[in-house]
Amino acid sequence: MSKRILIAEDELSSREMLATFGKMHGYEVTSVADGRDLLLSVADEQFDLIITDLMMMGLDGATATDIFKMHDTTTPVIALTSLSPQETERLKNKFIRIFHKPCNFTELYNYVESLIGK
Repeated sequence: MSKRILIAEDELSSREMLATFGKMHGYEVTSVADGRDLLLSVADEQFDLIITDLMMMGLDGATATDIFKMHDTTTPVIALTSLSPQETERLKNKFIRIFHKPCNFTELYNYVESLIGK
């Protein structure tokens, strides 16, 4: 059975590219457009990994991550952001890793594979 990844990204083209790249690497991918849908998906399904954009309209990725971790969810979370490393310094303990945009998808999915396998 394939490992399952949830992708939360508000920019459609980025979301589609992340999902396509994940599927090409053998993962089952669910993608959503915001933090609210991220929370709904996590409540309904099990995932091996979550990749979330930090800055999304409505509920952002950092806040959504805080909320679902309050419910003892141990799913690792990778953040994507266009914020500078200095701006994300205070957030780094919330995530297994933060990738800065533009993100190298090969590097991202190599890291995903090192975390959860295939």
